[in-house]
Amino acid sequence: MQVTLIQVPASKEQRLTAAIAVALMLCVALYVWPCSTVQATAESPFMPIFATSVTIAEGLTGFLLWTQYRVSGRIVFAALACAYAFTAVAAAFHLAVYPGVFAPSGLFEAGRQTAIWIWLLWRSGYAVLTALALGTRKWPPIQRIEQRRLRGGSMIALSIGLSLVLSLAAIAARDRLPNLVSSTPSYRHLSANPIVLSVWAICLASLLIHVFVTRVRTLMDLWLAVALLAGFIDVTLTLGSGARYSLGWYAARIASMVSANAVLGMLMSETSRTYQRLADAHRALKELSVRDGLTGVFNRAYFDERYPRELALANANGNPFSLLLVDVDHFKNYNDAFGHLAGDECLRRIAQALNGALSRQTDFVARYGGEEFVVVLPGCDPEASLAIAERMRRAIAEMELPAIRANAHHVTVSIGHASNRFHPRAPPAALLASADAALYDAKARGRNRVANNREEELKDSFDRRQVAAR
Repeated sequence: MQVTLIQVPASKEQRLTAAIAVALMLCVALYVWPCSTVQATAESPFMPIFATSVTIAEGLTGFLLWTQYRVSGRIVFAALACAYAFTAVAAAFHLAVYPGVFAPSGLFEAGRQTAIWIWLLWRSGYAVLTALALGTRKWPPIQRIEQRRLRGGSMIALSIGLSLVLSLAAIAARDRLPNLVSSTPSYRHLSANPIVLSVWAICLASLLIHVFVTRVRTLMDLWLAVALLAGFIDVTLTLGSGARYSLGWYAARIASMVSANAVLGMLMSETSRTYQRLADAHRALKELSVRDGLTGVFNRAYFDERYPRELALANANGNPFSLLLVDVDHFKNYNDAFGHLAGDECLRRIAQALNGALSRQTDFVARYGGEEFVVVLPGCDPEASLAIAERMRRAIAEMELPAIRANAHHVTVSIGHASNRFHPRAPPAALLASADAALYDAKARGRNRVANNREEELKDSFDRRQVAAR
C-alpha cells in the first residue's frame, strides 16, 4: 500500500523545526502589535516583490500537491491543490490592482477598495478551501488514471475559475463595493468592520478545525497548521496596522509570505528526500545485481562486462594487467561428503579469503562458475600478481577446512596466472584461455599450487621477493 504525505508521521526534528517557526512568528507578532500603527518608510518595490513571490510560491505548492494527487489518486491532495491554485490567482490579481504598482489606482481601472477586497477573498478562500479539504482525507484513492485526470482537472479548473470570477467581480464592482479603506489610505476602520471580522473569524476557525481534526500528527498536517497560523497572523496584524506601509502592515505581509512558503518548503524537502531515497535504492539494487548471491563477491556478468574494459585500458596505456583463475581442489567430492550446505559455506569462506588478500580498490574477485573464481588485477605486474596468488593460496590452506582425501588434510585451491606482459595486446578471450591453461597445469602437477605459463622466467625474481619478505 502506498504511503502518502497525509500518512507520514512528523518526526521529532520536523516538529522541532515547525515549533521554532511558530515561536518566531508569535514572538514577532507580539513584539510588533503594540507599535503596529507606527508608519514606516514606504518602499515601493516591496509590494511587487511580495505579491510576485507569494503568487509563485502558491502556484508551485499547488503544482506539487497536484503531482501528489496524480501519483496517489488521493482526492485530498487535489482539494489542497485547489486551495493553493485559488490563492495564486487571487494574489496575482491583488498585485495587478494594487495602487501604485502598475498604475496609480491599479490596472483594469480598479477602484480604491478593489485591492483590499481581493485580499479578503484570497485569505477567506484559502481558509475555507483548506477546511473543506479535511472532509476528503478518508476518501479512497481513485484507481483509474482517466478518472483521476477528469475529476482532479475539473476541481482545479473550478477553483481557478472561482478565483477569476470573484476577482473580476471585485474589479467590475469597484464603485459599489463597501468602503473598507479611506482615501488616506487608512486601515483604521477595518477592525470594526463586520465583513473583515468575519474573514478574521473564518481564518481562526479554519486553523482550530484543522488542529482539532488532524491533531497535527502527520507531516502534511503539521506544515498546513503553520501555514494557517501564518495566514491568521497576517489578517490580525493587518487589522491592527492602521495604514499601508506601517510596521504592522509590513509584518503582516511577511507572515503572508511564510503562509505561502510553509507547505512549499516541506514539499520541496520531501521531494529531495524522495530522490535521495530513490538514488540510494538504485545504487543498492545495482550493487545486488552485480553480486553473487551465495559468496557476496562480484558475479560472472559483472566480470564479463568489466574485464574486457579494464584489459583494453591497460593495453592502450601500456600498463601491466594480470588475471588469476582459482579452482577449489576436489570440490565435488567435498560436496558429496559434507553436503551442499557445507559446500556453500566453504565457498563463502574461500571467497572471503580471496577478497581479503586484495589491498587495492581497482582489484576485484568474481565468481566465475561453480567452485571457480577469477581475480582481476589491473596495473599489477607479473611478479606482484604471482605474490598475491601465492598469498591467496596460503590464506585458504591456513583456514584448515577439513578435506576428505587421504593425502590432503585441508581444503586447498589451484591457481592459474596470466599477464599481458607475456601476451602483449592479447584479446580478453586469449588472456583468459592462458590463465585457464595455467590452472590446468597447476592441477596436473598435484594441485594446491600457483602455475604460470612463464613460471620459469619469474621463478628467480619471485624467490628473491619471498626471501626479502621474510
